[in-house]
Amino acid sequence: MLSYLVAGNPARPLIILVHGVEDCAISWADYIDHLKSRYLVVSIDHKGHGFSPRFTDQELEDPFEASFSALVDAVQFIEKTFGKKAIFVGHSMGGALVTKLAARHPELVAGAVVEDPAWLSKTYRQNYVTNIPTALSQLESWQDPMVAYNWGRKRRPWWPGDTMIGWVFGKLRADSGLIGTGVVSFKENWQDLVQEITVPLVVVSSDQESDIVGKTGLAQTDALANRNVETVFIPGCEHTLRRNKPQEFNRLIDPYLMKWADAEENRS
Repeated sequence: MLSYLVAGNPARPLIILVHGVEDCAISWADYIDHLKSRYLVVSIDHKGHGFSPRFTDQELEDPFEASFSALVDAVQFIEKTFGKKAIFVGHSMGGALVTKLAARHPELVAGAVVEDPAWLSKTYRQNYVTNIPTALSQLESWQDPMVAYNWGRKRRPWWPGDTMIGWVFGKLRADSGLIGTGVVSFKENWQDLVQEITVPLVVVSSDQESDIVGKTGLAQTDALANRNVETVFIPGCEHTLRRNKPQEFNRLIDPYLMKWADAEENRS
């Protein structure tokens, strides 16, 4: 069973947060603070992260599918426990997990926001594999929390301290076995999964070099003409959009969360 933390109002609609690779449940601390007065918020440590189980050797043969299977089990447990269908916010690898969840298990999803999800082209997928030695070396150096913290503060000095501490904790608790596979997304073509989606899904990205989806991917998403899928563009953000421009992110995304939450309350 995956580890997760709970905050907010048990009487309110449920939002589940799904982080990216080398992050963790607590890395959403500032966003949980933003949401918890209006929602019941559950933040998950997905497979090989935070306090969740590490990958077995067999699971590392197909780590994304192992992560997805564990997420499905956790979501089913959480929704049964609280008696609510969830709204999801997922970032990067977490966005890829949420995308596949929305496509394959729409009965579990009231709505979803995917923040620059890991919808990978063949080139981007190969880049992760090529970068394995560098990623492992960097993760090893970050096992000294002060090294990780100082690197993060230099790289992203605008992040609040609690956000950076959550990021550092994620590095300390990331399974190097996963990083050694270079796998952070599903095998399917992302366009095929997006065309399958029958629940509300919002894709958010920006225009910087580190963005995976970017303006091109947003345009390609719009061209698929799936009426259940919308795109949101926030200019001038790197891959960690929400943590770059939290006020802009919240201004654009809050209305979707409230609309889906109202719909769920009206159904109950």
